[in-house]
Amino acid sequence: MFRRLWSGLPKDPEYPSDLKELGYFVNEKDEIRSIENPDNYFNFFLTKNARHNERQRYAMNAACEKEVHSRLKALGLEMVLLPLGITSSSEPYVPIFASADLKAKSRVVLIFGESSQDLGILAHRVLGGSGGVDRGSLLSIVRGLQQQKSGPEDDSAPGIIIANLAQLIWSPELERALSQVAAEAAPMPSAVHGGMLVTDEKNRVAENRTAKDHVRYIFEKVVPACTRADAALEIIGLGDGADIVEDYLDRGVTWGRLQGRVRCFAILGGFKYVDEMQCDSFKAFLREKACAWVIASDPLGTLISGPDGNPHTTTFTRHGCPVYSGGEPCYVECILIKARSAVLDWLQAVALTPKGSAHYMNPVVECTYADEKLPASLDPDWSKWQDAPLDQQPPVEFGTADPRAGISDDEEDGDKWAAKPEEDEEDEEDV
Repeated sequence: MFRRLWSGLPKDPEYPSDLKELGYFVNEKDEIRSIENPDNYFNFFLTKNARHNERQRYAMNAACEKEVHSRLKALGLEMVLLPLGITSSSEPYVPIFASADLKAKSRVVLIFGESSQDLGILAHRVLGGSGGVDRGSLLSIVRGLQQQKSGPEDDSAPGIIIANLAQLIWSPELERALSQVAAEAAPMPSAVHGGMLVTDEKNRVAENRTAKDHVRYIFEKVVPACTRADAALEIIGLGDGADIVEDYLDRGVTWGRLQGRVRCFAILGGFKYVDEMQCDSFKAFLREKACAWVIASDPLGTLISGPDGNPHTTTFTRHGCPVYSGGEPCYVECILIKARSAVLDWLQAVALTPKGSAHYMNPVVECTYADEKLPASLDPDWSKWQDAPLDQQPPVEFGTADPRAGISDDEEDGDKWAAKPEEDEEDEEDV
């Protein structure tokens, strides 16, 4: 009888969370490339062992996060630990970023990303590939906002709060918060352990246990404590982050407290169905002061739908506000990257409207089609085409499906259709 000891299990692979030590660098195009071969991006399939690949990706993501965070700090943002009042980084916390001079701002932009992306990251497929670090993260958005004005008579840049809906799992061993993806690839006692066992008592942060709790904490604790009471709030929501924010605001008590402060709402890739909302005043706000950018193959900014939806497209349009193409046909995480200029221009236009939220209104838009009523010849019910006037019936051409049509009589031989050998076969016995 054999017994395997814990000490006999294979050790979990270790990789350094540093770009240079991992064999990568940031080139002049701001793209992460291989030091050994500068033409190559990150190579996930380092080995045939899945655990090794996952651990390398974990280290790479951590290195990219360090790069993004250092740049955000260089732009004047500070990391804030939640819940507020934490004095030691060894206590369970969730990190967010906020402008250092937030209390002095008359305009504050709240950014709620997807619950699958690390703090400050938009899309690793862009950050670690074609596009670069700034483009694949919120750095490009922060830079754009810092070049804007806060109002017609306020030339100062707006304040910024970057929420963190993903990193809500606390790791006591690493003394940091992890996303669900990172928790699965985090260091384990061995390479064959099944993953981190997440419990509320050990791995959750007070008042930020879920993404919904985190959104509530941002609005009810961070905003009152870190911003002026009269500061206007502008919201950018991405993917399920936008849906969670809408769920929170779609309450009579909540919206009654915030509707005087929330100036506008940019929804990117959300799927919250307006007909399921309960608060009529919030639905009126969406119609008048919100815009949505969605996945679509149309050019950026193409009008897809008005506030009442568009039944003539397969794109989800029941947002309750004007809907535009985000210029991204496939991935929700890439919508803000592609639609950055359109979103920032819209936010600036709202902020520069005299008296801001009191006077800004979405323009009346309507999406119509030239062929809403099809002629009889194009009626999709082809069983009735013969009832239309002769001059409106589709043309009919007669032909034959016989593949031998057009072959002369002397070619009408079955051997002509047999497979022709490339050359005469020789007698194998003579070879």
